Amino acid sequence: MLSNYREIFALPGALRFTIAGLITRMPIAILGLGLVLFIQTVTGSYGTAGAVSATYMLVQAIANPFIAKQVDRRGQARVMVPLTVVHIVALCLLMLSVYLHLWLGLAFVFAGIAGATVGSVGALVRARWAAAAQDQHQLDSAFSWEAVADEILFVTGPVVVTALATAVLPPAGVIASIIAVGVGGALFYTQRGTEPAPEPKAPRAVRGKVLSNSGILLVVACELCFGVNFGALDVSAVAFADEQGLKPLAGVSLAAYAAGSLIAGAIYGSINWKVSVRRRYAATLVLLALGNWMCQLAVGMVSLSLVLFVVGFMIAPSLIAGSSVIQELAPPKRLTEALAWIGTSMGFGVSIGSFVAGLIIDRHGAHAALLLPACATTLAAVLAVAFNGRFDPAIRSHAARQARSVIEP
Repeated sequence: MLSNYREIFALPGALRFTIAGLITRMPIAILGLGLVLFIQTVTGSYGTAGAVSATYMLVQAIANPFIAKQVDRRGQARVMVPLTVVHIVALCLLMLSVYLHLWLGLAFVFAGIAGATVGSVGALVRARWAAAAQDQHQLDSAFSWEAVADEILFVTGPVVVTALATAVLPPAGVIASIIAVGVGGALFYTQRGTEPAPEPKAPRAVRGKVLSNSGILLVVACELCFGVNFGALDVSAVAFADEQGLKPLAGVSLAAYAAGSLIAGAIYGSINWKVSVRRRYAATLVLLALGNWMCQLAVGMVSLSLVLFVVGFMIAPSLIAGSSVIQELAPPKRLTEALAWIGTSMGFGVSIGSFVAGLIIDRHGAHAALLLPACATTLAAVLAVAFNGRFDPAIRSHAARQARSVIEP
């Protein structure tokens, strides 16, 4: 089972850059929830907390493709190092403005600046794997490992952040995120040997437009729904626990969700699949949607945690398959940008999910808010099944040949 992973970690520099990347992207598991816990504790409103967190995610989603495009053209370290400094300063100012009860609009401004400068570290790591891997089999294993690595964060992050934010210090999640980005970034961006070579734009190069491919556009739409699922579940789990007087245990349910995903991701990467990626993607989304409807059966923290653990088994496989579909469809020299659209669409989704779930919770309670992830993933499953043929890379190859026939004499 572990032979596939031993093979990819034997690639030059792979172990070093993936560990550094894991630290650098720790905020994906702790910052959104950390902002909600911090701001809700200080202001007393889930709606306000969800709105600030949504602002961060929304601006991040908008900025990521533009950052990724510059990374493809200028290199990872050259673009990301100065942005990381701005990101850290913005988060510090956000904490200060909330603690001092300054004009609430400042929290939204600093959240937006932080979101605009964080980038998609997951896309940067996956681009390094794409440059290092020797074949598609190795790349599938590498993407599987990255999904597992994400889930390691999601298993540990919510539990630790929730406990610290509720029992020790409200901004614990934000502070931990700042430390992770600073330390991880210093380790990751100094590894220049595995950084993909920048590709300056050539005036007459046939590079292709990322979102002109209908398959990529559909994956982006599915991942948007996936993001709504994540954003709504984070806020709903906290509110669900709070309603029962067990707020510090909210992280346990989220960790159970991530634990199921971690186990499934590890198994997924050890299998030599014969079923096409596009069919795997559709199947995992269908199972995820069915699982999310099971959340309506939850009546307490134990039952919610058990249901989320089962549902989590479809998270990592769905994310891995989605990344693989994007990798197959991406135009030449645009892989980082194409992968960044996954983070972008999910960021939009998380912001929508956090905000809408916060409104539903304030008006109707946490149990009603759990309907939101079920509806969102059902829509993603319908899109993936109905338009599955669009994920076939042969469509991209045909389009590329047509483009060359027009340009070449």
